[in-house]
Amino acid sequence: MQAVQGTREQLLAAFWQALSHPIRLKVLDVLQDEGSLNVGQLVERLGIGQGHLSNHLACLRNCGLVETVPEGRFIYYRIADPRVEDLLDLGSRLLQDHLDGVAACSVVRPTRTLID
Repeated sequence: MQAVQGTREQLLAAFWQALSHPIRLKVLDVLQDEGSLNVGQLVERLGIGQGHLSNHLACLRNCGLVETVPEGRFIYYRIADPRVEDLLDLGSRLLQDHLDGVAACSVVRPTRTLID
C-alpha cells in the first residue's frame, strides 16, 4: 500500500478535483440514475470513446467514488458509497441556490464542452 502524502487540505483538494470534471460528474449521474453499468453501456450513454472514458473511470475508482463488480465476462461500475449520491444531490441543490454566482465566477469558469 502506498503511503499517503500531503496535508489534509491537499488531499481534500485532490478529492474535490476528482469531482471537478464534467465527464466524471456525468458518469456519476448516470450510475446514480441507472445503477451498475459496464463500460460499453457507459460509452453508449455518454457518447464518448472507450479510451477517454477509461481514464475518467480509473480516476473515480482510485478515489473510491466508484467500484467494480465482475459479472460473467463484463466488469460493472457502480457508485461505491451512498454518501457519494448524497454529495451529488447536495451539490445540485447548492448550485441551484448559487447558479448566477457560479456562472459569473471569473476564477472557476464553467466548462463549455463535455469532451475535454
